[in-house]
Amino acid sequence: MGYALPMSSSFVYQPHVHQSDGTVITPDILIERVFVSGTGGVLSPVPVSLVSSAAALQQPADSPIGAAAVVLVAASYGLLVSVGAILEGALPVARAAWRFDDVGSAYGDVNLRSWGVQGNKRTAFVSEQLAALMSPTEAMAALGNASGLRPGTAVFIGHPAPLGESLSLDRFEAALTLGNSEINYRVDIETV
Repeated sequence: MGYALPMSSSFVYQPHVHQSDGTVITPDILIERVFVSGTGGVLSPVPVSLVSSAAALQQPADSPIGAAAVVLVAASYGLLVSVGAILEGALPVARAAWRFDDVGSAYGDVNLRSWGVQGNKRTAFVSEQLAALMSPTEAMAALGNASGLRPGTAVFIGHPAPLGESLSLDRFEAALTLGNSEINYRVDIETV
């Protein structure tokens, strides 16, 4: 007798939101819709069950390395900006975020970086400013609402290149940097 895998129709995102006044809040945000950028600036819907803030994920041995992504999360009180990755079969997102209202004027200057770690060797993969990627305004327009994303929506905007070559990694790291402020995410990779 076969068993169906449990599917999740929502994900509770609990980011530590760093605010401009120096305070940090940790809201519960119910994510019910997830989109991922693809080639040609197209946003494609994906299952919410792929989203995770786990510190470790399992990946098939021959999986592409993945792509760092800026993650836009629409909450009832505004848009959040975080960092994550578009991996084969998983969409990890950091448990730290900025309010878009606090970084929006410098959004294009935010630097997205990623690394792969194998043993003691850390290899840089991507370093680019968010101005080179789909903007929040473009994402909103692509989803049919130029005035904002619907609360409960997460959009993963990665580098438009393919996910990359297959490499055996122990860890994937990604970061958003703006001046002296940084949001980072590290996920250990267990190959299966």
